[in-house]
Amino acid sequence: MDCRKFLYTAALGVGLSATINVGVTQADTLRFAVGFPSGAPIEAAKKYAESVKENTNNEHSVKIYELSLLNHSEMSSGISQGMADLGYLLTAYSPSDYPHSNLGADMSMQTALQGDVLGREGYAYSGAMLEYIMLNCPECQNEFSSNNQVYTSVVSTPAYVMFCNEPVKSAEDLKGKRMRISGAPWARWVKDFGGSPVALPITEIYEALEQGVVDCTFLSPTELTNFNLIDVVKNITTDVPGGLYAAGGAATLNRDTWNRFNDEEKEAMLKAGSVMAAYVTFLYQEQAHSDMEKARSKGINIIEADSDLLERSREFIKSDLEFIPEFYSGEYGIDSKRTRELADTMSSLIKKWNGLVGDIETADQLAELYWSEVYSKLEPSSYGK
Repeated sequence: MDCRKFLYTAALGVGLSATINVGVTQADTLRFAVGFPSGAPIEAAKKYAESVKENTNNEHSVKIYELSLLNHSEMSSGISQGMADLGYLLTAYSPSDYPHSNLGADMSMQTALQGDVLGREGYAYSGAMLEYIMLNCPECQNEFSSNNQVYTSVVSTPAYVMFCNEPVKSAEDLKGKRMRISGAPWARWVKDFGGSPVALPITEIYEALEQGVVDCTFLSPTELTNFNLIDVVKNITTDVPGGLYAAGGAATLNRDTWNRFNDEEKEAMLKAGSVMAAYVTFLYQEQAHSDMEKARSKGINIIEADSDLLERSREFIKSDLEFIPEFYSGEYGIDSKRTRELADTMSSLIKKWNGLVGDIETADQLAELYWSEVYSKLEPSSYGK
């Protein structure tokens, strides 16, 4: 089913409007802050805007602010304060505000233990995160509500690989290496192999690799072109460390804006959220394939880890998945029984969604799957309260 057919099939037949104090009804233009200059987030945001217009009979529109209204570190407070009506929120930038949500995201290395969805890990993880936050984690909902926000979408990157200056194939090769990491699970992975984790903003990685400040960085292949790392990366190890980035609400609304909407309008925004989730995740994966081909064409050395490194990595991941609920309990003062329950729920959802995405070939199919499995089960009148 093509995108227009999907959207028109979902159309609600009501105009989305806002009533100002004098009682005049007019269409709003929602300000959508996206902290990227280009790439999958921007292209997905354009699809989101199209979905809003079509599902509201052209009565509602979205203006995308590309890296101009709010940056990633400003996004949470900016949405909360109404500087933007909605934003591409990365919850890892505000860890103490979203611990229950980030717990689910931090279990992404489980994807490296299951090889049945290679190249579709992000499709499955986005579905699992949507179902986790929207249907199974009231504490997650409270985190967004406490920040005057409503969660309506997600993003998952493709699986993480290693970009390195020198070839890394074995566990021995990792010893003593300075590795830029993207979060706590990867930091623990590096330490387990005798390396040194380094925290750096992604905008500084190019120079850090070029000058040898770090030996490696863990990222999805999309960052080869997003940040021009293809010009400095010499070696890519493809099957470690695994995991992916999923700590984000790709279309998080200001709660005051949300509460202006009637139930039909809220459903329209949820439909747009399913489109955003599908397109940003799908387009990221398409770009990952393309960027790896560009790397091969450029002569970058593409490496597979040896069997010993793979086995040791899997053993670490199994152990770390057991540790994650303990970490969140101790770090954020959450009841340990509850963190274990949430971790078990997320683990089950990852396995479930791995079994749902194998036949997905288009972003529109993915949007329909997210809608049928998650969004359609929400009650618009009570969601986000």
